[in-house]
Amino acid sequence: MSVFELKMPKLGESVTEGTIGKWLKQPGEKVEKYDLLVEVQTDKVNTEIPSPVAGTLKDVKVKEGDTVPIGALLATFDTADAAEAAPERASGAAGAPPHPDNPAPTPAAATPEVPSAPQRPAAATPPPPQAPRAAPAATQPAPAPQPDGSSSARVATAPPSNGDVRATPVVRKLASEHGVDLDRVQGTGLNGRVTRQDVEQFVAQMQSQPQPQQRQAARPAAAQPEMPQPMAGDEAMPLTQMRKAIANAMVLSKTTIPHAAAMMEIDWTHVAKFRESVRESFKAREGYELTYLPFAIKAVTIALRRNPNVNARWTDQGILKVKAINLGIAISLGDEGLVVPVIKNADDLSITGIARAVRDLATRAKTKKLTIPDFEGGTFTVNNGGTLGTYLSYPIVNPGQAAIMTTEAIGKRVVALDDDSIGIRTMGNVVMSFDHRVMDGATAAAFLRDVKAWIQGVDPSNVALS
Repeated sequence: MSVFELKMPKLGESVTEGTIGKWLKQPGEKVEKYDLLVEVQTDKVNTEIPSPVAGTLKDVKVKEGDTVPIGALLATFDTADAAEAAPERASGAAGAPPHPDNPAPTPAAATPEVPSAPQRPAAATPPPPQAPRAAPAATQPAPAPQPDGSSSARVATAPPSNGDVRATPVVRKLASEHGVDLDRVQGTGLNGRVTRQDVEQFVAQMQSQPQPQQRQAARPAAAQPEMPQPMAGDEAMPLTQMRKAIANAMVLSKTTIPHAAAMMEIDWTHVAKFRESVRESFKAREGYELTYLPFAIKAVTIALRRNPNVNARWTDQGILKVKAINLGIAISLGDEGLVVPVIKNADDLSITGIARAVRDLATRAKTKKLTIPDFEGGTFTVNNGGTLGTYLSYPIVNPGQAAIMTTEAIGKRVVALDDDSIGIRTMGNVVMSFDHRVMDGATAAAFLRDVKAWIQGVDPSNVALS
């Protein structure tokens, strides 16, 4: 009899943790391989994890409702033969980082995978000038948490055994600017990742070490401002997985991407007339109304082909132009949050094909039927906030992309025409936020110009529904 450990599997390229919804098997129960074992909720999808082995569920390590990171131990099994579990471990089940040449396991395999850290060069970053004073601290245990609950920087007891440090390029750059060896900083982020705050606190600690009495005096000034006390009628709302994921992604975007924005007014009159001409036939065939959004998406796909720098992403090695046009579509779930599933190869679809894809994603989003692959591979995002009446908004770029465009409210306005007459036209704005590292304002304006040109040129003779 041997023991097999089931760990939280990697459920998607951007999923870092999951919440246990319900255990479908209880300790002591016999379990067959591939029997559904536990429901897991993530920021994007709810899924059921099958058992990777046959045996007896020995012990459940995580209670229902608890949130744990990828790679956390979920349960243990008594199995008849260790050989059955060996292939699972060989594919990365024991929480070991996968080899970069090996594909990530699918959710059905239920083999956990902890994201691997970037490989550090053999030569470590030179230690800071204060290193001789701080060297003894490197062999001491990390100090106990402060009574006031504040997180203080700690010197790592030892560098990782494989010489790797988990940190983003931004954090590595910050450490280099301050002459900090990341091997000596204890990370407080997920899976030991070194965060920007860890580096800043380490620098502050090193600078203040020669004068400990000053460190004590300075602490009140560095403390977080007191939050106002709750008042009668206030309601505390616990963070959901989705809200935490949105918060983390937006903070990452605004702190790592230099945002800029451009807006353009578009005359949608021809689209409005075209929609009216096909309204009844389209609804009779498809069962729902043809909205403005499929036209905006079609215009975006054409403009992306003409402006490939917009369909790109920033990397430390340079700007990566992406060939595929996979459009993320922002779908609101009300106060619960929003999701951004992806239409793959959107440039291959007709107006009707785009309308069907949007309808499918929206329906499955609201019934919680989206799967992890629905969220992967996005290269550009389209939002449709105008359905709620906005005429100017400032969207935030999704991390890993270079731009996002939102369509604002579309309606009839009195405008001055080219012949100096006054007319009533169907008008609406589009707003684009972009990563200023990847493109400049001229590129963004050229992209919006092409979006505008296609939309304003729509007519039954040059636009096919299917």
